[in-house]
Amino acid sequence: MIQLECKKVVFYSELDEISFVERINSISCIQSWEGINTSIILHIKTKTISDNCLRELISLFHRYKVEMSQLSLFLNKKNKTWFMDNEKAFWYKQVFKNYLLIKNTL
Repeated sequence: MIQLECKKVVFYSELDEISFVERINSISCIQSWEGINTSIILHIKTKTISDNCLRELISLFHRYKVEMSQLSLFLNKKNKTWFMDNEKAFWYKQVFKNYLLIKNTL
């Protein structure tokens, strides 16, 4: 099982927090979640997730300013053309920043 950590998520209202919880409950690849200290841990069923699920995670992480580089582990041959090869995508630098640092040092 994969764990994604949402550290110190900022909610601007009670409804904003409810919206976050409703969203994570509606994303099919999230098996469960729990709050630990100042983090919310998302338990993902498997490393192979649908494109739709990955897009929902990208959206959720972007909206709530969660560290997006965690999502790079979902890169695979099937989704590479839209997930990584599109440098103009709003998530590209945030998700692949560690890869870009390594690539630039070679």
